[in-house]
Amino acid sequence: MRFGIRRVILFTTNFAVMRDFYRDKIGLEIIEEENGWADFDAGLIRLALHEAKFKGAEGPFKLAFYCEDVEAGCAELTRRGVKMGKITRFGQIELCDGQDPDGNKFQISSRR
Repeated sequence: MRFGIRRVILFTTNFAVMRDFYRDKIGLEIIEEENGWADFDAGLIRLALHEAKFKGAEGPFKLAFYCEDVEAGCAELTRRGVKMGKITRFGQIELCDGQDPDGNKFQISSRR
């Protein structure tokens, strides 16, 4: 199974200011926006902003890897010895967070 980086997620307590900065100053196009989430077209990957309730809630960033079948991907990574969490579903989107050896969070996601 192959995993490709689809987006970098930045967590922020200043969602509106950060959204406006990346949209208006950097010039990125918003592809999707809803409830403290903005997904930008950043070329080969996407840049996403995710509103955090408090500083350090999730860490400053998370790498998100696309995986068509998150359940199979999570099982494969677990077999490879990767620490993975539970699968979460938001409508049609499935997500599963994991940790690298330094404790950095990453995610596999069916979100395109």
